Amino acid sequence: MAIRPFRLDDIYLLYRLSRQATCLLDDQAFLFLRSSWLAALLSLLPGGEQQNVTYVLRQAGHGLVHEGFVQLGRSPSPRAGRLLCLSPSLDAPSGHPAIWNKLLAYCVHQAAACGFDRLYADAPDQPLLLQTLATVGFEPFAHQTVWCHPARTTTHSGEARSEEAHSVQPCRPVDCWDLWQLYRVSTPEPVRRAEGVGEECGPGERFVQNLGLATGGVYLMRSAGKLTGAFQLLEGTQGSWLRVWTDWCQPESRPLRRLFEEILAVAQTSTAPLYFASSDYQGGVGVLLEELGFAPLVDRVRLVKPLVRWVRQRTAVSRPAVETANEIVPSLAVPAAESRPFSASPWLANLGRPSLSIQETLCEKPSHSTSVAAPP
Repeated sequence: MAIRPFRLDDIYLLYRLSRQATCLLDDQAFLFLRSSWLAALLSLLPGGEQQNVTYVLRQAGHGLVHEGFVQLGRSPSPRAGRLLCLSPSLDAPSGHPAIWNKLLAYCVHQAAACGFDRLYADAPDQPLLLQTLATVGFEPFAHQTVWCHPARTTTHSGEARSEEAHSVQPCRPVDCWDLWQLYRVSTPEPVRRAEGVGEECGPGERFVQNLGLATGGVYLMRSAGKLTGAFQLLEGTQGSWLRVWTDWCQPESRPLRRLFEEILAVAQTSTAPLYFASSDYQGGVGVLLEELGFAPLVDRVRLVKPLVRWVRQRTAVSRPAVETANEIVPSLAVPAAESRPFSASPWLANLGRPSLSIQETLCEKPSHSTSVAAPP
């Protein structure tokens, strides 16, 4: 088989190809050091990490598409997967879009077989890379700019935050309804559908799981008893990742500034960098981020591939009922018809005789003589 799961004898190939791989820009890529060949090796060990799966392409005798690998990981949502790494990169000497097309097509098939509903890819904003992903069915749903705030060692003054009474507290289960309403206001409908949090989801357990809120680190900010903003801080060894939900279309910028000042006040205990991805539908938040010390790092495009899988469902099959026969009632005796002798037709009577030729028939003499009167 040309494409198969990673085996131990593929470690040297994976180590060589990992040097020219394209690592996608998902949230975890900024928080942890990622090694594709080490993650694949740990997945084979007993009790090792089973969060990632690696598929290796090995096709001998093909000069264009002969080797490569793709790595797939789990998303915070239990029914979604995420592309982590593809090799070789498209700008490598041995790289070609045909390699990616073959690997991605196999990866999509395997993800659907594993029960995933969606497959995500956070790719750099490069035309050739996005076009290659689009050929397999990936659709972009958000363009983002990743911002980086340096190590937080200073504390923001409380004068600006004391103008109005604000309270930042961890999220509780009773706040799920308010958070659901704020999420609907802050996120457009196409993005909500791509994230698996559509109108049919509702403020329940599915909303918490699909949005990745079950990992914790969610804080709410209320002003005069009303929920005005929410944010989540995900901690990693290389930094922290920030996710913010608020009304981005409000005319005044003061509530948004207060929200980010509260965020920096909560996150000031860590000395690692703080990363935040601003989407294209969030308006002019970039100006505020520059004033607060953030710097643009990289542009990325979030893509999603809806997966179609077979579902076995029981259906009721209607069968025609067998009608029983009515009770048999003996009829009255009918007199038998009068028997008549059978008279066969002349041509039926000669069926058993041997056939005669035409000449014999003509020469046959009549069996009886006919008297003819003599002429006078």
